[in-house]
Amino acid sequence: MDRTLEELAKEQKRIAAKRNQESPGNEIANKQEQSAASMLEFLDRARKGEMMPPDVIIQYAKYFQDDLTLDNMPRMQLVNMCRYMQLQPYGADSFLRFQLRHRIRQLKEDDQRIIWEGIDSLTKMELREACQERGMRSTGLSKEAYKKSLQQWLDLSVHNGVPISLLIMSRTFFLQEEMARADAGDEAAK
Repeated sequence: MDRTLEELAKEQKRIAAKRNQESPGNEIANKQEQSAASMLEFLDRARKGEMMPPDVIIQYAKYFQDDLTLDNMPRMQLVNMCRYMQLQPYGADSFLRFQLRHRIRQLKEDDQRIIWEGIDSLTKMELREACQERGMRSTGLSKEAYKKSLQQWLDLSVHNGVPISLLIMSRTFFLQEEMARADAGDEAAK
C-alpha cells in the first residue's frame, strides 16, 4: 500500500515539475508538487512510527479509501491487519480482504449505534470492548480514558469521514504514544 501511494506521489511530483518547466509560474503545478512532497513526508513519518496527530490523519484521509486500501495491500499487511483486528489470518488474500471488509462494516454500524445511544450510556466493560474491537488499548485504563479514546475514534470516523482502514492503521500511532507515556510514568514511579 505505502509503495503504491509513494509511487503515485513521486509520479505526481514528476509530472508537476515537467509542467512547471513548460509553463513557469503555473500555480496548479506548484500545488501538485507540494501535495506530492507532503504525502511522501507523511508516508515516511508513518513508516518510522512517528506520532500522527488527528488533524494530520484527517488531512490525508482523502487518499485512503477502505476498498482501495485493502485491494492494494500485500499479503503480509493483510495478515498483520487481521491479527491486529483479532481475525484468523488463514486463507487466500481475497478471503482476508472479505474478513476485513466485514469487520469494517461491523465497526461502522457499531459507531453509529454508539453515536445514537451516546458514549456516556456505555459501561466501563462496554467501553473496554469497543476499544479492543477497534485495535486500541483495552487494559489498565480508567473509564474516562476509554471514553476519550473511543470519542477520538468516533470524531475521526463518523464526524470527519476518515476511512476505517486508515483509522485502524493510525491506532498503532496512538498505541505507541500511550506506551511511551506509560513507560515515562513507570520511570517517574521508580
